Amino acid sequence: MKNLQVNDFGNPPFLGGGRISGDFGSAYKDWLFESNPGDRGVKGRCDLCAFFFRRLNELLGAHGTLGFVATNTIAQGDTRSIGIQHLVGAGSQIYDAVNSTTWPGDAAVTISIVHLVKGEPTIHVGPVRLDGLPVQAINSRLRAMPERADPVQLADNKGLSFQGSIVLGMGFTLTPDERDALISQHAGNAERIFPYLGGQEVNTSPTQSCDRYVISFGQMSLEEADQWPDLARIVREKVKPERLALSNNPSYAQAKKKWWQHYTNRPGLYAAIAPLERCLVTALTSKHRVFRFVDTQQVLDQTLVVFPVGNYSFFAVLQSRCHEPWVWLQSATMRMAGSRYTATDCFETFPFPQADPRVGLAGLERVGGRLYETRAQFMVDTGQGLTKTYNALKDPTVNDARVEELRQLHVEMDHAVLAAYAEQTGDKTWLDIEVPAYTEPQTPAETSLHQTFEDQILDRLFALNEQRASR
Repeated sequence: MKNLQVNDFGNPPFLGGGRISGDFGSAYKDWLFESNPGDRGVKGRCDLCAFFFRRLNELLGAHGTLGFVATNTIAQGDTRSIGIQHLVGAGSQIYDAVNSTTWPGDAAVTISIVHLVKGEPTIHVGPVRLDGLPVQAINSRLRAMPERADPVQLADNKGLSFQGSIVLGMGFTLTPDERDALISQHAGNAERIFPYLGGQEVNTSPTQSCDRYVISFGQMSLEEADQWPDLARIVREKVKPERLALSNNPSYAQAKKKWWQHYTNRPGLYAAIAPLERCLVTALTSKHRVFRFVDTQQVLDQTLVVFPVGNYSFFAVLQSRCHEPWVWLQSATMRMAGSRYTATDCFETFPFPQADPRVGLAGLERVGGRLYETRAQFMVDTGQGLTKTYNALKDPTVNDARVEELRQLHVEMDHAVLAAYAEQTGDKTWLDIEVPAYTEPQTPAETSLHQTFEDQILDRLFALNEQRASR
């Protein structure tokens, strides 16, 4: 780069946001934020390195370049918004970056490498490169896309996602034998004993069947709960002492006062699914982001995210690879470790093809239903759950004919979802996106195709989120 002076400041110090005040004192932490205005996010979660990047940028003045090595969290969460995103918003341009690579030394850490330029040297920068390949642009998430505004929660998605119940008390739970004995003792006990389903069962059981039950009095008063004396006695003996022994933290006040109720009853959740025979769920944390329908007549655990929608169109969009990269990006989680599906970030911000996510679309109903039923039969026939099924689907060395059929159905569903976006939004460029094979990429060419697919999907979703939010 002609006449371009590179100021390589190297490797800054790293320290998780929660440790800054603990290691250096609250006065230092307060000074950091007071001297760095314009920050966004929860400041306590920002890594110390972001403030060093800000300081280095100040030392450059109006013109210059800087490069740094960071852990890959630099492009995630509040560390990103306070660090790189702030610099890009102030006029710096990322001209070369490595999104994620293994540290070459002994430390088991994944790093990112970022180079920025601002002012006059910008005109001397050659082709923009990400991971060594020329791209049109690099944004603050270290993706080959232009910078977009952070997505916001959409009114269209409000009230369509819930976290399951927090029971808080193992005394509420029953084995199948204990349930059967209680019902044999008094048939009326069945009215307040429910199947108890969690994320583990959803991901591992071929039929999402549960092997545990739970006593639930809903929002009843103690007097009402005592109408089932056998069950009230169990809760009084096993749950009450545990609840009363909780700390005096204000968050436990109601749990101690109403010890016979679950810690969070989720009345909104159960009111929303009550009219339905089935609802869609996904495990809160999961290796693969997978969705399935479950019966609504049961208690759904806190390890589940629940959607009060029962049509195949809804399933098709969420199970598609239009939604999957959005989840990985919004959850800011390494893929090999699995993702945590936080509904506020992963679902409420996600723009569906149709403005109302509950509306069924004929094409998606057909392909979504075909995939769902074929997958369900495969799991029953092979005796394995969703996690093992998708381990096989993503593994290119597995060439079983029925696995290949499921992969092809996934590809067909991805095409159908892209077509739905094109039809519903009027943006025909959705149809130009090339859909990759439904296996983990093995070659540089396959990796590039997967990356391009995700980048194109994400850029359109960011734009659609902004459009829907401004209505």
